[in-house]
Amino acid sequence: MLSSRQFIGTVSNLQWLGFLQKVLEMSQLNCNKVMDSKTLTEEQASTLAQFRGVVKDCKLHDPSDVYLLRWLIARDFNIKKAEDMLRASVDWRKKNNVNSLLDYKPPEVLEKYLPTGRVGLDKSNYPVWVVRYGRTDMKGLLLSTKKKDYINYTISLMEKDINYIRTYPERHNLSPTEVFKSTMILDMTDFGIQHITHKPTLDASVQYIQFYEANYPEQLRRMFIVNAPKLFGILFNLVKPFLNGTTFSKIMFLGPSDSPQTRNALLAEIDADQLPACYGGTITDPDGNPNCLTLVNMGGTVPKSYYLANNSKLTTTNKTSLKVSSGGKNQIQYELKAPKLTLRWEFHCEGGDIGFGIYQEKSDERTVIVTNCRVDCDLSTEEGEIVLEPGQYVLEFDNSFSYLRSKTIWYRISAV
Repeated sequence: MLSSRQFIGTVSNLQWLGFLQKVLEMSQLNCNKVMDSKTLTEEQASTLAQFRGVVKDCKLHDPSDVYLLRWLIARDFNIKKAEDMLRASVDWRKKNNVNSLLDYKPPEVLEKYLPTGRVGLDKSNYPVWVVRYGRTDMKGLLLSTKKKDYINYTISLMEKDINYIRTYPERHNLSPTEVFKSTMILDMTDFGIQHITHKPTLDASVQYIQFYEANYPEQLRRMFIVNAPKLFGILFNLVKPFLNGTTFSKIMFLGPSDSPQTRNALLAEIDADQLPACYGGTITDPDGNPNCLTLVNMGGTVPKSYYLANNSKLTTTNKTSLKVSSGGKNQIQYELKAPKLTLRWEFHCEGGDIGFGIYQEKSDERTVIVTNCRVDCDLSTEEGEIVLEPGQYVLEFDNSFSYLRSKTIWYRISAV
C-alpha cells in the first residue's frame, strides 16, 4: 500500500495533497462509522423528525428514515443545507426520469465494453464493485452511444443495486434501518494519456462525479484505487474540485494488485470468498479465470463496427438548416392551436454537441417544458416528442458553452 508520502511523490506539484494526507489518516475511522435510524442520539432523532416535516411536500421515491438520514449526514445534520440538497435531487430525478431506469435496457456496446460489475460483499455486508476504468475505451464508447445512454446506464446500475438492497436487506444481513453503503475497487490498469486528452471522456467523468456527489450522499463506504500509474495524478487533479472532503477521506491508494501489501489491504476489509482471485481473493469464473469475466468484463478497445457514424445516416432531406454562432443561442417559435397535439422534433448538429430545450411563452413568463441540456447529435439524429396544450412554444438551440465554434443544425419540427 502506498503511504500518503509515496503517493505525493507520484503526483508532485499538486498543492492539495497536504489536505489529502490529513484526510487519508482519518479514512479508517470515517469508513467504519455505521449510522442506524434506531440508534440515533436524542438530538439526532429530533433533527430527523424536523427534517421530515420540512420536506413532507417532496414526492420522494424512498420516504424511509434511512433515506432522509443520508442527506442529514451529508450536511452534518444542518436541516437547511440538507433540505436544499434533497430538493435539488428530487428535481434532478424528475427531469431525468430516474425512477424509470430500474427497467433501463442499455445499448449492447455498454454491456460488453463498460467493465463495471458487482463481485461480492465486504465485511460490513455492503456490495463490492469493481470498475476497470483503465481498460475502458471511453472514446470508443462515446463514439458508439450517446453520452446520455452512458450516464443512464451508470445511474441504472446504482439504482438497481440500491433498490435490491432496500427490498431484501436480510439477504445482506443488514438491518432495514441501517444506512447501507458500497465499496469500490477502481482498477487503473492500462490507464493512458487518452483518458486525459479526450475532452468528451473528461466531460463524462466529471458529469458522473457531479451527479453522484449531489444525488447519492453517503453511498460510498470505501474506494480502493489499484494499479494507478503516475499519469493518474493528472486526472485526479482535474476531477478533485468536484469531490468533497468526505469523499477524499474514503479513498485508499494502493499499489499493484498483485503485491502482498495491496492484497492484504483488500483482504482486511473484504473476505477472500467475496473477492476476485486477481485481487487476492478466491472467486474465479467457472473456467478458472481469476479476472471473473462473468461478473466484470475486461473492457478493451470498442470495435469500430459499433460506431454510430457507421450505423446512422444523417440526412438533411426535408430538414431546415440553422446556424448557431459561437457562444450564442437561436430560437424557433412554434404555435400549437389545437389541444393534445404531439410536438415532434428531430435534429442533428454538424461539428459537435448542442444544447436543446423547449419553453412555453405566456405573456412575459417562460415555463420550462423540456429542460435545456447538451445533446450529442453529430453522429446520430436526436429525436423526441411531447403532448402539449395550445400555446406559443420556443425551441432553443444553445451553443453558449462553445466560445470558439459555431454550429450548424439541421432540424425538422411537426405537430400531429
